Amino acid sequence: MNIIAKCLAVAGITLLASCSITPYTEQVKVDDRSEYLYLRGNFTWWDIEEHAKVERVEGQVYKAKVELIADGQPYEFKFADENWSLGANCGYYDKADQQVIIGKKSSANCNAKFEPFKFTPSVTAHYNFFIDFSDLNLPKVWIEQAPEENLIQQLVPKF
Repeated sequence: MNIIAKCLAVAGITLLASCSITPYTEQVKVDDRSEYLYLRGNFTWWDIEEHAKVERVEGQVYKAKVELIADGQPYEFKFADENWSLGANCGYYDKADQQVIIGKKSSANCNAKFEPFKFTPSVTAHYNFFIDFSDLNLPKVWIEQAPEENLIQQLVPKF
């Protein structure tokens, strides 16, 4: 191999290595997770979307609201940041926690790799997805059907 080919090979390897994403060696630690955490799932094509960014409810409880269609199929989801970072990649903790049911809290593992939660809505509606980080070792996830706002409330600005 001539010197130019060797240099190009080394440059290519260096470029590829610099493009890879390496998970953080330490967990993400930020007081306000609404700065970076999203609800991600097959309803967002696993992308981050502004409408699915979490908002702080109180303390370390966060929620995101999305509309789901009840077609009998389960939706898969996780709470995660843009880079699927350790400490901010929250899937189910144990197989028994995978299926989320309204009225029941499931335990989360925020160092998950592939463990998405599943939820099958019984009616087409908006749903609030919650995650509570009060116990950092075992955050809790639950879902509630969002109360429907009437059309007048939507059209009239709040004072």
